[in-house]
Amino acid sequence: MKIGIDFDNTIAKYDELFIEIALCENLLLKGWSGGGKTDLREHLCKEGRETEWMKLQGLVYGKYMHRAKMMPGVAKFVLSCKARDYPICIVSHKTEYGHFDRENISLRAEALKWMAGNRFFDVDGFGIKQDHVFFADSREEKVAIIASLECEWFIDDLPAVFESGEFPAKTKKLLFGQPVNIEPSSDALIANNWPGILEKVLGPIEENDIKEWSRYVLKEPISKCSELSGGGNSRVYKLETVNGYSYALKRYPEVAFDGRARLDTEYNSIQTLTDNGISDVPKARAKDPDLEVGLYEWIDGQPIKKVSQCELEKAIAFIKTLHGLSQSVERSMFSLACEACLSLSELESQIEERFAKLKGASLEFPELARFLDNTFEPLWNETRKWSQDCWPIEDRFGMLASRKQTLSPSDFGFHNSVMKSSGEIVFIDFEYFGWDDPVKLGADFIWHPAMNLDEDEQRTWIGTLGEIFSEDATFWNRFEAAFPLFGLRWSMIVLNEFLPGFLDGRRMANQGRRDDLESFLSDQLNKAYRYCERVSQPGGERSPFVRQCQGRA
Repeated sequence: MKIGIDFDNTIAKYDELFIEIALCENLLLKGWSGGGKTDLREHLCKEGRETEWMKLQGLVYGKYMHRAKMMPGVAKFVLSCKARDYPICIVSHKTEYGHFDRENISLRAEALKWMAGNRFFDVDGFGIKQDHVFFADSREEKVAIIASLECEWFIDDLPAVFESGEFPAKTKKLLFGQPVNIEPSSDALIANNWPGILEKVLGPIEENDIKEWSRYVLKEPISKCSELSGGGNSRVYKLETVNGYSYALKRYPEVAFDGRARLDTEYNSIQTLTDNGISDVPKARAKDPDLEVGLYEWIDGQPIKKVSQCELEKAIAFIKTLHGLSQSVERSMFSLACEACLSLSELESQIEERFAKLKGASLEFPELARFLDNTFEPLWNETRKWSQDCWPIEDRFGMLASRKQTLSPSDFGFHNSVMKSSGEIVFIDFEYFGWDDPVKLGADFIWHPAMNLDEDEQRTWIGTLGEIFSEDATFWNRFEAAFPLFGLRWSMIVLNEFLPGFLDGRRMANQGRRDDLESFLSDQLNKAYRYCERVSQPGGERSPFVRQCQGRA
């Protein structure tokens, strides 16, 4: 299967570059609030500055072409085509020189240099043949080239290409970057992102795709690839190379979809921890932001199924080490942890937001609506008032002082750890790492549904945290006030599966087995009820319990 792809704004991405160069050329005022390339063009043309727009195009596609980015997801698609031995042709409507360019820089030569710099023509890279790149002086010439290539698919961001009466009838049309809810004037399929294109053209991601991505990053062949079981949005694989090395590959959600730079957060955090002598994390080996994958040291070991005092002490020692690092590193090296809770109002708003989303979803689920109306909401209102009254005045308003914050994995627990045969524990999963209130770290360790600490273990954990953070004069009062709120927060988190995005994925996984889906959702609802029972239990999860823990500090 031969696949044709447009170049500008389909493979190469210019939105940020257009704004940068427009600012450098004083075509925009600093602080301009528009979006990307399209907004900029409309802004300049509306002011009668079409000539300046044409000059800007010449600069971006010529002199500054080397600063263009690759569209997110392109690398995965091209390498997956290579894994299937599908040849790719690139066809671009691009004149030799830009308008009003006094330097006479060849736009085509710059495009080829950009492709070469991004490994398009490397045999060990994307493996596209340079003579499979075609430039056209006009749209009509571009369509004629597409017809001569006899591609099975052509991918382009301009509807006008597909609307041409000369466009080959046998070539399937895929319109990129357009809203999926528009009605195209041609018979083109629409995908507003490259992962969507991969799915429409190539189908589901296969083991050979992962092997090819990994080979590209490691620059050595992969002999075996095995996906590991587990939840979460990221997928983890064990890789074995022909040279006998093993790696853990983590495939992260696209930043454009997820909104969080999980790869950068985890990879950079682990690298900084190991650079500072922290050995109980896997070593970071390689990463590729275009593929959204990170490769890490493979840890041979087993999950921890039963917690003993020994394991608990190792977890405590890790947090103590992290807090020590918190006192010495530059704060700017890390951002806030994912969903950090640095104030009472932030914690309350996170719970309220989750509650509101579930209320919307409950129209489809009477049992969920009954839980939210009759159990959660009354308890939430009561506990919220209790927590507000208990929260220390010094930290009640505004963000927690930076001197009281600590570095936190955010999703910390034995569910994210591996025990080696030597008994050494390695902690994994730092996608959410960053600055946070140690109270959230301490409370989540207990409340997380994958944890199952008995009362003695909980007292040891909380009491020892009190010792680690003893310089924080309000730690205990904040913990006492926040602890039940975090329990209610978790009662909302376990109900995420009722939300549309999660639910659609679960329905696909169950392939229409309604009984299995209803059973799963019922289990999640029962978990939420149990969280509320623990929070409302007199003398259990409120101040008397925390004060008993404080007595051990």
